[in-house]
Amino acid sequence: MKQWVTFILGFLSFLAVSVMIIVVFTGNKPYSDAEKAAIDRAKNEDLLVDVQQSYVYANKQMTVTVIGTDKKGALKAVFVPAGKGELKAVALDGAVTAQQAREKALTEKEAKDILHTRLGMESAGPVWEVAFIDANDHLNYVYIKAEDGTTWKQISNL
Repeated sequence: MKQWVTFILGFLSFLAVSVMIIVVFTGNKPYSDAEKAAIDRAKNEDLLVDVQQSYVYANKQMTVTVIGTDKKGALKAVFVPAGKGELKAVALDGAVTAQQAREKALTEKEAKDILHTRLGMESAGPVWEVAFIDANDHLNYVYIKAEDGTTWKQISNL
């Protein structure tokens, strides 16, 4: 009897882990597909030759930010809207880096944990979105303009 209980518990544990892996993989698939399509589109339109990084940025409209180098070796960010739409390419040479944006965003608040730093396109132009948890366990977003490093918007204490 003890062997049956051990077998059933082992089987249920294996089944639970398998289901969790399938759910995570299936849930992430739309984002992976969107990133792959955006990278292909940026390369096909000759905006980028080499891709260093890509990620989904969501505001009013979901876009995929693809960061890489063009034919001349200049660092660029290409903003690819979901579905059809015009691609926007911005040169990042001389722009604020992700590290500088994090430092600027955290000058006023003490961060317990930095969740992410993403470049996205907003009405003010390209901005770095810095998301972090502060010392009081509140979620905060700070948007830093990539052009000049000024704070565009803050969302605090969520």
